[in-house]
Amino acid sequence: MGKVFFRIGAKDYWCSASSVAATNHNLVATAGHCAYDAKTGSQAEYWIFIPGYDKGDTPYGIYVGHSLNLHEDFVGKGDYDYDYAFVTVHNGFRWKAGKTAGTYEMEGVGSLEDNVGGQGLVTNRGRGLSTVAFGYPAAPHPDGSRPYDGQKLKWCDGRTISVTAPARLVEQGIALTCGFTNGASGGPWLISYSSATGVGYLNGVNSFAWDVNTDRRYDRISSPYFIASTYVVYHWAATQQAPRT
Repeated sequence: MGKVFFRIGAKDYWCSASSVAATNHNLVATAGHCAYDAKTGSQAEYWIFIPGYDKGDTPYGIYVGHSLNLHEDFVGKGDYDYDYAFVTVHNGFRWKAGKTAGTYEMEGVGSLEDNVGGQGLVTNRGRGLSTVAFGYPAAPHPDGSRPYDGQKLKWCDGRTISVTAPARLVEQGIALTCGFTNGASGGPWLISYSSATGVGYLNGVNSFAWDVNTDRRYDRISSPYFIASTYVVYHWAATQQAPRT
């Protein structure tokens, strides 16, 4: 798990994401809106993934996005039933001290999956599954309270339930009881998760949060329900190859 940083238009953003096992060994899963603005039709620029991010540290390197893979209904309609993205990345790098004092050079660190491993992927597993959601929440709740700062990985767990949200074009989503705020978007929902290895099976991603009991604090998060077409997007992304340097 880690953070992604990117720019859309003139604004900089961050989200959460995870490495996914793939043929190309360089694949990241996140929310669709963490790589593409469906309202303006704008693709993210300067997109990077930092696995293991912790208070600014980049322990496993920095991975620059190469190709963005989305479901056509998110691109064309902004349909949050398909609010996921699989981003193929370049081999990673880290900064090291240069030969001249005060300068830095890029040092290659190889492929993402070879360095940190990757989550599995499952589809059509139903509702009511024991699930752990991860992310880097940062924004305040509607009441102005700010329990998170986006600098460390946080988690929620529970069993998934069905959710519909017509205003967001969600008809087949799933949800968890969780107090995540903005910044957690794109973080993985994992089933059969092992805390010893940090690995499970990706069954969703943080999509949006809302306040169910109207106390002006977010208490539920949603994810698109992964179906066969999710696997099609994943499989296509897994075959993309960024140039290796």
